[in-house]
Order: sequence, then structure tokens, then C-alpha cells
Amino acid sequence: MDDATLWDGWLESFGSLAVSTAVPHLTVTLQTVASVPAPPNRPPDFQQGDLLHYFVDGDQVIAHFPRYGQLHLDLAAGQTRGQVVAAAGQTYAILEDLIAISLSPHLRRRQKFLLHAFAAAREDGAVLLVGGIGAGKTTTGLSLLNAGWQLLSNDSPVVVGNGRIQQYPGVLAAYPESFAHFPALAHLADGAGGENGSRQKISVPAESIWPDVWLPETAVRAICFPQIEDRPEHALTPMAKPAALARLLPHAVEQWDKPMIPTHLQILRQLVEAAPAYTLHLAPDVLSIPHVLANLD
Repeated sequence: MDDATLWDGWLESFGSLAVSTAVPHLTVTLQTVASVPAPPNRPPDFQQGDLLHYFVDGDQVIAHFPRYGQLHLDLAAGQTRGQVVAAAGQTYAILEDLIAISLSPHLRRRQKFLLHAFAAAREDGAVLLVGGIGAGKTTTGLSLLNAGWQLLSNDSPVVVGNGRIQQYPGVLAAYPESFAHFPALAHLADGAGGENGSRQKISVPAESIWPDVWLPETAVRAICFPQIEDRPEHALTPMAKPAALARLLPHAVEQWDKPMIPTHLQILRQLVEAAPAYTLHLAPDVLSIPHVLANLD
């Protein structure tokens, strides 16, 4: 990386990992440019609205971000070269997204599959918290960490087969009111208001709060799909395995990567076979969530 802001962001996100001198299996390089490179002169093979366009030519893939830059992935060589504008390192969550998109196709070809979820664990295994924006997964995850659980990922644990997951690094990011629920974390919310009273997320390395919080790998004990409700107490409703698999797919499978979809589905099936799934109905008392999840059948 040739930009100090990008490099600092990379170090903050991946600072929980040990530094190694081994020869890397994958390489990612990001270069700052004055403007976003032009995309190929043809319709994309897949796109996510106006945010991200994929152009696929065998093992050569271009991931084009109209606002932030362009990634060139060589899937055969395990290399990603990126050209990004300065805003990519200055806009919330964009650099972490660029890193994940740079790595995830290469990781899939090494039998490692990212899942959009929060993953926290006790000695008997991990609970995956899966859901969209506003479902309550980050606040639930913070509640578990506050109760002494360990962290595998705040956003993208690595599913490796046979119901096991591995650590994927990244900072904790939540709105001030999420941190304010917990006395030990409330200081993070002090003076966190954005410009003109706007709500802005706070980002903080988990290890700066709990030095030994990270766990490299464990088995999955349960898959939970949280949803915030107007109810007096938390509750768990068992979910059938086919329904759980269907709920996981939008948070896991990248449709453009067609060669890897069969293997990806097999890994997800192993996951739902290995661990029961539940809808987690969330009540307002976030401090009592760990008790509910510690007493799963």
C-alpha cells in the first residue's frame, strides 16, 4: 500500500494477527490513484446496484467500485491488485470491504469461506449471529464479549468445513448507544456525536478492550438469527435445517463466483448439520443475552 491512511487502516483491521515472515500464499496490493479507472466497455457479469460491478473472464476478475476504485483478481496466481482513490481509506467500512473482496475469492479456492456474521465463543464452542443491518447482531455480540466470551470475528468468520470456523480480523464497529449499554464500554460513547448531530459508528480494536479476546478456531455450537422485538424477555425458537441454510445463503454465497458455488453449498450444509439453528427474539435487556445463549440445548 502506497498511502499512509490505507496502511494505517490495514494495520488497525489486521493488528490482532501475529506477524509472519513466511512466504505468503496470497498477495494483495493497493495503489492510490487520482480517479477511479474506467470499467471494461461491456455490461458487467454481476452487479450489486451501483456500488459494485463484477467482470469475469475465467480466472481473471475485475471488481469495479464506481466510487472508490477497481480490483484486479488473478484467481490462478492468488493475487489481487487494486487501484483506489483516497476516499477509500477515509470512508467508514470501505477499506475493510475492499480487503474482504480482495481476499475472499482466493480463500474460497483454499476451502475457506467467509460468512457475514458475528462469531463469539465459550469453551464449548461458538455461536454465529447472522442477520442484516439493524437485526441486533453487533449489540448481541458485544453483550457476549462483555460477559467474557471470546471473539472469532465481528463481521466475517471463516467457515472451514465440518462445522468449524476460524478467526477473521477486524475492528468492532457500533453506534454509541450499543456501547452505552455496558458499564465497561460506556466511556467509548462519550462525546461520540457526529457533525450536525448525525449518528456515526465508533470503531475500536477488540483487543484494546479485552487483551486476550481473540480465538483462532473452534467448532460452531449454534447458529442464531437475531431480531429485535417489543417483548419482555429474550426467547429462542428452533429453526429447521433447510430454513437455516436458506437464511445463510444471502450472507455467504457470491453469485458471480459460479465455479465455487457447489463447494460453498456443501460447506454450508455441513455447518447447518453440525449445529442447531434458532431465531433469537431480542428483548430490551441486552445484559441478559449471554445467559440465554449459554443455556442452549
